[in-house]
Amino acid sequence: MVPLSLLFIISPTALFRESIELPLHCFVVAHCPAQPQRSSHKMPPFRPIPPTPLPRPFSNSSPRAAPTPPSSRSSPSPQGFIVPRVPPPNCPLHVTAGPDGPELPRVSDSPLAVDDERVTRLIKFRLTPGAKCRHCHTMHLECDFSESGLPCPSCAVLGMSDCDFTDADYFLLNIADRRDQRFHDERRSLVAAVRENRLSPSLFDREYERSCAWFYSEAQGAITRFLLNCRATHNLAIRGYHTLAAASDDTGLLSRLLALGVEFNLHPSVLHILTERLQTVVLERIGQ
Repeated sequence: MVPLSLLFIISPTALFRESIELPLHCFVVAHCPAQPQRSSHKMPPFRPIPPTPLPRPFSNSSPRAAPTPPSSRSSPSPQGFIVPRVPPPNCPLHVTAGPDGPELPRVSDSPLAVDDERVTRLIKFRLTPGAKCRHCHTMHLECDFSESGLPCPSCAVLGMSDCDFTDADYFLLNIADRRDQRFHDERRSLVAAVRENRLSPSLFDREYERSCAWFYSEAQGAITRFLLNCRATHNLAIRGYHTLAAASDDTGLLSRLLALGVEFNLHPSVLHILTERLQTVVLERIGQ
């Protein structure tokens, strides 16, 4: 009889395993049909060859490791990055004392145009959209905010030159709040992009600084527009009352207007204008 011939049968799916160690039962012995004996030479006993571990499948196509998580302090890892503080430590949005009085800051050398849509949205932004100015709140009047730098209609009619909506500190407070919202959103978006391997950590600072520069360009445009609004409407109602009082020499009319002014809480400067005009008319008549 002829010795059995041996066939190595390996499962195809085993080629894609991380590491293959073929146990002894993986070698299957198959029977061959009997043939006439041609030689007395005997085959050496079979010694299985130890399997060679296959390399890890698709190891070159695996994604790169996620970067070091961000922190508020510098990281020793070359892939680390620093998350900026919001609000920034050196906030430029504050009023400073100048030779001619309070001055607003200059936050950008590349301001957007005052009529740019982004500047319009920014100058109309408020912390509390429905809040009244302090004069309207005290006198229980309707208060309508249009944009920073313009007094509300009630303050304009009453001659209030210190409406909250024309106050520089109040304006910059709203701008700073909007900035913090924008910076928080941008920082959150960029951190997520780095963690998801959509943005290189080395580009984080560049993208964040670009967003900051765009905001300050909008802010500088809004500051310029605010100053233009304030200059155009400064003491506008007072000038109107001056013209109105000077146009009449009727003491009865001026007296009624003065009484209505007291009743409706006109600004003291308006009452002063009416009183002076009434006194001038009376003195002129006495002198005649």
